[in-house]
Amino acid sequence: MRLLITGGLGLLGKEIDAVFHGRAEVRTTDREDWDVTDPAACRREVDGFRPDVVIHCAAWTAVDRAESEAEAARLLNVEGTRNVARACRERGALMVAFGTDYIFDGGSSRPYREEDPANPLSVYGKTKWAAELALREEGGDHLLVRTQWLFGPAGRNFIGTILEKARRGDALRVASDQVGCPTFSRDLAGAVRDLLGAGARGTVHFSSKGETSWFGLARYVLERCGLPAALLSPARTRELPYPAPRPVYGVLSKEKFRAITGRSPRRWEEAVGEYLEMIDSEGGAR
Repeated sequence: MRLLITGGLGLLGKEIDAVFHGRAEVRTTDREDWDVTDPAACRREVDGFRPDVVIHCAAWTAVDRAESEAEAARLLNVEGTRNVARACRERGALMVAFGTDYIFDGGSSRPYREEDPANPLSVYGKTKWAAELALREEGGDHLLVRTQWLFGPAGRNFIGTILEKARRGDALRVASDQVGCPTFSRDLAGAVRDLLGAGARGTVHFSSKGETSWFGLARYVLERCGLPAALLSPARTRELPYPAPRPVYGVLSKEKFRAITGRSPRRWEEAVGEYLEMIDSEGGAR
């Protein structure tokens, strides 16, 4: 299999590269190699490498900055996805793209299923929903994996930020009224491998098992690392300086993933624990 990755130096792209190492002929690109907002560049990359699968990891993920930089977020998330999808369709390649729980409004009382209606609250969420629509409108062979609360060793994430601030002795006020599920980028990459192996198409949700709040995640991280929990206090989202509105409940159902692959995601506590051991052994997040 020939595999082409966009956003290959990011939080997810590096893990995708690693999980397919030795299983496929992989070309990893990043923004310096391939501007996905340029339609001609997309055709040039896909035609030049002739991939069987393109895994599109390049995305605007700065949720709050998107509120003031809406056009830049739209250009990368929507037009970038459309351009890659069109190049894949013209070449006959399968495209794998990624979605987010932020396309939902948080009003559900149960985990969101793939077919639940979208109602994004933020500019970021709206661009990600529009990206999904663009992917489907292009009509090519595709797999869309929605995920949430991603963390991993490549790039900044919530867990690393909490550890940095706690080790400086900073006070931590963290949202206790947003509920979701932390997801290890390494687990998501493995899920993509399993879904492709099972021939999955369409939209599938994947995150870790269980649910927590951002406050619950921060408390778990501090306890595991032996850092003082006295630094941490809960807050309502409206009390925090977030420009972008967020869904208060965003847990994703994994029933479809289990049905396709025959396996269940591990609990978020186990995934976070493995990540903390990894960065501790590597001297990271200090």
